[in-house]
Amino acid sequence: MNLRRAGILIVFLVITRILIFGQLPDGVTATQSFLDTIRVNYSSENTVPFDLNSVTINSNVPIRVHIIKNRKGLAGVVTSNIKNSVSLANSYFKNAGLFFFIDSINYIDDYNYAFITYDKLRKELLTKYLVSSRINLFFVDSIKLGNERVYGFTHFPNVRDSNIIYLDKNYASGTSLTTMLGHFMGLLSTHEYRGGQEQQDEQNCATSGDFICDTRADPGLFNQVIDSCNYIGTMRDNHGKYFIPSVANVMSDSPDKCKCILTTLQYRRIFYYFHKYRQYLNY
Repeated sequence: MNLRRAGILIVFLVITRILIFGQLPDGVTATQSFLDTIRVNYSSENTVPFDLNSVTINSNVPIRVHIIKNRKGLAGVVTSNIKNSVSLANSYFKNAGLFFFIDSINYIDDYNYAFITYDKLRKELLTKYLVSSRINLFFVDSIKLGNERVYGFTHFPNVRDSNIIYLDKNYASGTSLTTMLGHFMGLLSTHEYRGGQEQQDEQNCATSGDFICDTRADPGLFNQVIDSCNYIGTMRDNHGKYFIPSVANVMSDSPDKCKCILTTLQYRRIFYYFHKYRQYLNY
């Protein structure tokens, strides 16, 4: 096979894979500052009294929804899908004592703000429309971090004045909002590796990966889970052991239809980081 044919075949396979799986990646990755924050807080987080069986709702958190209209002047998103996503998020976060509610839905007429990148337009958007003491949820037409398009982005709770979530309008339904809220409240992706790769046997779970010891080691599930929710990857850890990840965790890059759980220690982290860093949002 000559180089030209090989190149065409590679492009074909990449395009085919995108069409088959049809998903964008999560745009939130660990920062060094938040990894340092997790390490500093780890001991106190793990001594917090937390009983999943006795948690009650004690914090109501408002969400201000901002829908940026597209070039045609249309919303491009169905409000019932947004409301259903918030309800779905509540079915999880009630286990950390949190309840989210939409306080209002705001429509923004300037379509230039609908394309989120690292540029001055994003700063203008926040200057004009950011509301304090609310989670500001912006529904946009696309989000690009560098050269990569992602479905959502937010900040970890150690970042000041970071009550912002951006979500692609195509991801207004399902668990995408729940995943972003998980990051917003302190959860890393289960496939996070910037603090060190977690071993398949999870012996280093407290010092690597997502720094949570009741989630399975995850090598990254983006385009590695087929329609039947079976993992097809063949990744091994640094000791040569094959990963056996969970395709069900909401903080993974598994397809939306497969994601349905958060673990007890993930809920405890949400509880801890909300009360330490996000308490100002309690209504």
